[in-house]
Amino acid sequence: MLFKKKKKIIVKENSTLMDLAMLLIGASIYALAFNLFLLPNNIVVGFSGLSVITNNLFGIKPSLFLMISYVIVLIFSFIFLGFQSTKRSIIGSILYPLLVEATSYLVPYIDISNIEKIVAIVFGALLTGFGSGLVYKVGYSTGGSDIINMLLSKCIKKPIGSCNIMTNAVIMTLGFLTFGFSTVIYSIVVVAIMSTLVDKVMIGISQSKTFMVITENETDVKKYLLSKLSHGVTILNARGGYTGNVLKMIMCVVPTREYYMVKQGILQLDPKALIMVSDVYEVIGNK
Repeated sequence: MLFKKKKKIIVKENSTLMDLAMLLIGASIYALAFNLFLLPNNIVVGFSGLSVITNNLFGIKPSLFLMISYVIVLIFSFIFLGFQSTKRSIIGSILYPLLVEATSYLVPYIDISNIEKIVAIVFGALLTGFGSGLVYKVGYSTGGSDIINMLLSKCIKKPIGSCNIMTNAVIMTLGFLTFGFSTVIYSIVVVAIMSTLVDKVMIGISQSKTFMVITENETDVKKYLLSKLSHGVTILNARGGYTGNVLKMIMCVVPTREYYMVKQGILQLDPKALIMVSDVYEVIGNK
């Protein structure tokens, strides 16, 4: 029993260290992308975007602005959201501004002057999305606009996604007033790429598809999946919501590369089959 407890403690400690390592790597990539690609091109996204604006207007170092503003936001978060909602943002809120300062000293040694502006911006968005995705994947946050969105959500009773759009709209408006319309266009491109890549890093790229099939040729479809493609199937009982008829639904998980083959095979057996397909990011258990 004592051995099992020690083993659990060791596993938990290793998991925490891995999470912190992932946080450090992700935040470092995010910070380097900011200094290399976003700051020089005046991209205004999130609190980093505010630091770009204040740097341009008042000459305030981005790392200093981020550190001060993040601390203020953390204080408000403690007051209005409580410790539990704030604790996973503390480390990232302190670490990210420090990494922005540290990586700024690497910029003179990395020559990107020959890279087209749009290419630099897209690459910066990819790196930013990848770094942010690593941070979010282990349950941490770099603070700033993430906390603002939670505070705003609590105050105006709107979903966090809607609040995120609102905060970015305000920041981009300030960017428009400071840098012009082109900055807004580039910033929207960055947000779109970042959002997509964050989701891919957190969830993963779908390697499998789930087919849910309702067909009158249940036996033939099942035989096709089991014998021809060697995929296991599950038969589910279903009932039509309108007719009340009892139906059989076939569920089968197949590799993404076989999607077209499976779909066409089922439709050849039953052109009127109802086929529903969804992404599967992980399959756990017996194959």
